[in-house]
Amino acid sequence: MGILSNLGDMAPMFAAPPAEPRFGGLLRRVARRTSGFTRPLAGKRWNPIFAVVLHQGRRSGRRYATPVAARRLAGGFVVSLAFGAQVDWYRNLQAVGGGWIRWRGRDYPIGAPERIAPQTALAAFNPIQRLALRIGRIDGYIRLPDASPAR
Repeated sequence: MGILSNLGDMAPMFAAPPAEPRFGGLLRRVARRTSGFTRPLAGKRWNPIFAVVLHQGRRSGRRYATPVAARRLAGGFVVSLAFGAQVDWYRNLQAVGGGWIRWRGRDYPIGAPERIAPQTALAAFNPIQRLALRIGRIDGYIRLPDASPAR
């Protein structure tokens, strides 16, 4: 009785980690297999949903182009971290202090990413996108501020 009654006191120690994105693993696998198809569509003038983040590898120095869901705001962009903050493009932008983003056919220089609250970020997306982001339990968002072209 004594040992079992103390288990209730230990419950906070065994709290579950934050919920993973509902479709994170599935989306990650799909994204890897389809990036060859989505990259040519992202960043086009007629496509306001997907952009291409142009970044430099933090170790290799190679240049990369990664399609992302982005929305333009005054002074920058909002991007969802659908696969978490461990993705290479995000870490590369942090390490180098910025990069470029191609959105609607135009390249924009961007500064280092800044984490923002989900409520702030969701306001930038249209109602259908907000619903999809909520269903997918996406709760990580960043702001990519505009930067001067001479970096």
